[in-house]
Amino acid sequence: MLNFDWLSGIPINVAKGIFLGLYIFIALLVLLIPKQYVFQGVEKPRWWMNLKLWAIGLLAYIFIVYYIF
Repeated sequence: MLNFDWLSGIPINVAKGIFLGLYIFIALLVLLIPKQYVFQGVEKPRWWMNLKLWAIGLLAYIFIVYYIF
């Protein structure tokens, strides 16, 4: 089995910060996706068809939920 006893010395606030930092890192990676890839196959791109906005919105929602709890 896995032994994570070495993690018991890390304070909860530090672990929470690292965990939330991963969501910020993923959001930055989403912003790096090229616009041509996001709107591939769309004849008339609209703002609400931008998958980057939806992904960032969902990541922000999850971030806020985990930040509160």
